[in-house]
Amino acid sequence: MNTTTQTLVSTALPASEPKTELKYSRMIADLPGPKPWPYVGNLFQLKLSKIHITMEKWIRQFGSLFRIEVFGRSILVVSDYAVVSGILRERPGTFRRNQVGVNIMKELKIAGVFAAEGDDWRKQRKLVMRGLNAEVVRNFFPTLVRMTERLMLRWKTAIENGKPVDVHRDLKAMSLDVIVAAAMGFDIDALNHDGNQLQLDIDNLYRRLGSRIAAHYPYWRRFKLPVDKAADRSAAGVEKAVLEFIKDTREKLKQHPELLQKPSNMLEAMIAAIEDEGSSFTDQELVGNAITSVVGGEDTTANSIAWMINALLQNPAAAASLAAEADAVLGDEPLLRDFEKLSQLPYLEASHNESQRLKMVAPVIGVVSNIDCVVADIFVPKNTIIFASTVGASFEEIHFPQSEKFLPERWIFDEKPDEGDDPTRKLFPFGTGARLCPGRFLALTEIKMVVSMIMHNFELEFDKSAPPVRDLMNFFMVPSGVPVRLKLRTKKVGQ
Repeated sequence: MNTTTQTLVSTALPASEPKTELKYSRMIADLPGPKPWPYVGNLFQLKLSKIHITMEKWIRQFGSLFRIEVFGRSILVVSDYAVVSGILRERPGTFRRNQVGVNIMKELKIAGVFAAEGDDWRKQRKLVMRGLNAEVVRNFFPTLVRMTERLMLRWKTAIENGKPVDVHRDLKAMSLDVIVAAAMGFDIDALNHDGNQLQLDIDNLYRRLGSRIAAHYPYWRRFKLPVDKAADRSAAGVEKAVLEFIKDTREKLKQHPELLQKPSNMLEAMIAAIEDEGSSFTDQELVGNAITSVVGGEDTTANSIAWMINALLQNPAAAASLAAEADAVLGDEPLLRDFEKLSQLPYLEASHNESQRLKMVAPVIGVVSNIDCVVADIFVPKNTIIFASTVGASFEEIHFPQSEKFLPERWIFDEKPDEGDDPTRKLFPFGTGARLCPGRFLALTEIKMVVSMIMHNFELEFDKSAPPVRDLMNFFMVPSGVPVRLKLRTKKVGQ
């Protein structure tokens, strides 16, 4: 891969101007790609469950720019990190989300800012960011401390009583607790209530979302199988729970109208905006964004932690280094209680970056061109689908030497590296540009809190009886399990 590839995303001039102003040297049809089958093209090679594996194989075979065909329509695939960055930064102006996926999300009542485009997106994004910015997360920190302590005590109690710990399940339950508390202002304590209906409904929505996006034909719009009826019930269940949150919050705001001026969470901020005279924000947008925040925040953070634990299980030296760092920062405290100390965990942050490099939760992002444009030196007509690989650089030796190994040290520098050598510019775990994940700061804070607590209090022991961990693609890439047995640490590393 050429590391000097220019990030060139040029847009067409107005229709009254000649299109020759766009400068390019190739068309999509000139690019190499896998041999298509008659009529269907490469459709049956694009299984969602293995799309990240298929893309990696094709990138190695055809390079950082190639094409695939589906029903006679060309799709551009881009993996050069600089070009991918350029595409993602040009959203939502030059590129938009694929409407097929957006429509499927809306059918399952997942809408809001994630599915919005253009001016509608700008309006909703501004409001959502108010509820998830750094100041809100800082104010939320005491609640996050309490929830992390609750997770620790649950695990310690189970170990002392000789009971097994389902780490993956508990991580997902805690992440749900965190996002509902941060965005909605309610503590549902899914962690200590096995079979929490909201968590079950969200997990079911993710499974159905993934299967529908992977479907070659939207059969559920003509007839529904039992799994589709169950998905409808789950979507209705999530909506009902969110409507209850909204109802209770509106009642709270009646009792405490001062919160309209200084809301304490995203839901209060959105309700305050609706009730502000002259606001164009609607109840429908309120419900859509409330649902999206709950659904989107439950899965990604928990699975990022799960991938990191799986990597540490296979790399005991890295686990020991991470435990030593946690011991030094936490001292006699069982978990972080000082917000300022979050910045004192560089090895933990590096371990997260490295686990994301190897197991990105969103390895491929699909976009569609809004106008005629040029990507690198390729002419891209309006309404062209583009698959942007967010991990294309991750297995390139020129970018990440010994790329198959888990090496957090590659993310730690005495001085900030030049742009071309900075690994943080080559991967996009939270996206980039204007559509950067609004929950990024909350997610990173939760990851640091939970992982530092784990490494400070527990030893990770590989569960040899567990089945091998597999990559599962629904809407995101998740591990099939976390084969770990937790043991209480009796002696801190370095003591």
